[in-house]
Amino acid sequence: MNASLRLLTTLLALTAAPLRAGSSTLGEGDSYAWAANLGWLELIPHRPAPGDGVIVADTHLSGFAWSDSTGWINFGDGTPVNSLRYGNVDGSDSGVNQDGAGNLSGLAWSANLGWINFGWWTANPSDANRPRFDLYSGAFTGYAWCANAGWISLGSGLLKTDSVCVPDSDHDGISDTWEYGQTSGANGGGSRPELTTLTATGDADGDGTSDVNEYLAGTNPFAADSLLQLLDYQPGKSSSILTWTSSPARVYRIGYSTDLQRWSWSSYLPGTEGAAETTRSQPHSLSVRRFFQVQADIPLRKR
Repeated sequence: MNASLRLLTTLLALTAAPLRAGSSTLGEGDSYAWAANLGWLELIPHRPAPGDGVIVADTHLSGFAWSDSTGWINFGDGTPVNSLRYGNVDGSDSGVNQDGAGNLSGLAWSANLGWINFGWWTANPSDANRPRFDLYSGAFTGYAWCANAGWISLGSGLLKTDSVCVPDSDHDGISDTWEYGQTSGANGGGSRPELTTLTATGDADGDGTSDVNEYLAGTNPFAADSLLQLLDYQPGKSSSILTWTSSPARVYRIGYSTDLQRWSWSSYLPGTEGAAETTRSQPHSLSVRRFFQVQADIPLRKR
């Protein structure tokens, strides 16, 4: 078919509203993990103060869980020394981290149990039992390990985060932690960095993609060859196959139009795990005019 085709790669730039301090991202009834030796662990205990449950942020977790058999379990205070992730080399900077793709690592602390290890799997990153949450549904799966209590199952079917907290203190639509990471590397530089000069309307690398859209796509705002772009298109009569650059820490949707005015959109799709590109088949009408665009966004942020 000789189709008149125009491929549009765009990004959706929306400002994420940060959650208030102390407001758990987990919903009532979606806050329970299970351990055979402990029973139920509740991640929204409403103690020591209302709302002091577990908060899932874009690089780490914080807050408290409760077990009737062991008491409080501390997931971190929400202030990693390097502003990104807890170092977990001493008790003053310890907590549970997440890599942006939903995989959990680091340590939680219980005075009666000792350390609870979320990072036991890091030597085998593809381990199916690693603790994590799904970037689209928010549902937790996998296990944490405690030497004094055994395995703790997050995949109880009753543990889910409704959103991911995205702090943005300078209100430029770009996560603070993502900005810190651009100057300090993926794991931080060991000291608290300053926010970068990235802005909502700026384009630091001059590649035609704004800084905020680089953030939404998870690309490098200081490298002109790092951007969301279509890599391959394979046309078909009723569906076509698109391949684009992607990140496991982002979600995507495909827009389809025949006139550039009315668009139909796919559901949000996760980036391919462990890969730098994603391929999807997109259904469409038999029209000879086909226009596509791919939008990237932050998983589980409030829209």
